[in-house]
Formats: sequence, structure tokens, C-alpha cells
Amino acid sequence: MPTDAIFHWVVLNQDIPNTAIKAGDRAVIVDRLPATAKQPEPGYVLEVFEQGETLDVVSVPTSWVTLLPDVWGQTGGAAIEAS
Repeated sequence: MPTDAIFHWVVLNQDIPNTAIKAGDRAVIVDRLPATAKQPEPGYVLEVFEQGETLDVVSVPTSWVTLLPDVWGQTGGAAIEAS
């Protein structure tokens, strides 16, 4: 994943346990997380939307998402309503 991925849209590759977030849901990257001893893969903090409203904010490993070319807030990018 590029290091400049903040505010990029992503699509989830798998369900997130104990949440309503499922594979195929779209989210926006709001922060990057470094790898740690407990979690050796770097990750992202994601804001997940449903019908224009925030559904949840979650942290996931980078491998759980596919980066999309759209950036939140840019003209021509994905609209929140599209999630």
C-alpha cells in the first residue's frame, strides 16, 4: 500500500469480526498504524460509511483491504452515498 493512502477509499476483503462490517463494504482510511510486536503487519484506521452516515471506525491490517484510486472529497471521486 502506498504511504500516502490517507483519505483513499478502500473496499474490505473480509468481514470484520464482532461488527456489522462485511467484505465488500467501502471505507475511508483516516490513519496509518505501524507494525508492532503484537501486530506485525501495519494497518489502517478506517471510517466505514453506510448511506452517507458513519457506521463504525475500525482498525484493520493492510491486507484486509484493497486500495481504490478514489480519494474522499476530491471531485470525481467516490461519493459517500455510493457505499
